[in-house]
Amino acid sequence: MGKNYKVYFIAALLVLSLSMVAFAETDLAKIHLEGPIAVTTCGQSPGALMAGMVFMRAGLESHHDDLLTAAMLQEKAAQGEGFRALFISTGTSMKGMGAAGTDINDEIDRITALIAEAKKQGIYIMGAHIEGSARRVDHTDQLSIDAVCQDADMLVVIESSDEDGYFTNLAAERNVPLLKVKEALHLVEPLKDLFKQ
Repeated sequence: MGKNYKVYFIAALLVLSLSMVAFAETDLAKIHLEGPIAVTTCGQSPGALMAGMVFMRAGLESHHDDLLTAAMLQEKAAQGEGFRALFISTGTSMKGMGAAGTDINDEIDRITALIAEAKKQGIYIMGAHIEGSARRVDHTDQLSIDAVCQDADMLVVIESSDEDGYFTNLAAERNVPLLKVKEALHLVEPLKDLFKQ
């Protein structure tokens, strides 16, 4: 009896897992976003620059600013030029933060205020990790990820960023869509679909 119960339990878990994957894919397919898109980084790594290039290849209007602030969102909205989506890359670069005159604490403060303002304006937040496992090696990387991905409306990752299933599990726990591709440039077509008019 015990063995049979274990087999049934495992089978039930597999069915549930497959159902969750199907739901996530269906959920993502139903999402239709609008631009313009603001692109920034939490940690001053090159991810935001990569994202800007991806949006450009997809023919989508985006504004890349590694030091984007809540005040800038407010100013854009006041001018009638507000953003409709916000893409924030995660993972840290000590060299990048040094060049920008910032540190991880300043970055988290900036991003926390930015996300709060974005939510206030109804801006859709995409939390991303698109530089692979090299940006998941230390405490500052994780602080950057937590600051963004715990509040994002969608997670966007590449396969090498999610080798341990961290982002897949986080998306499931938070019940948010997960867009995962093999490499950053493979985001072009899915982003075209998400922002299709």
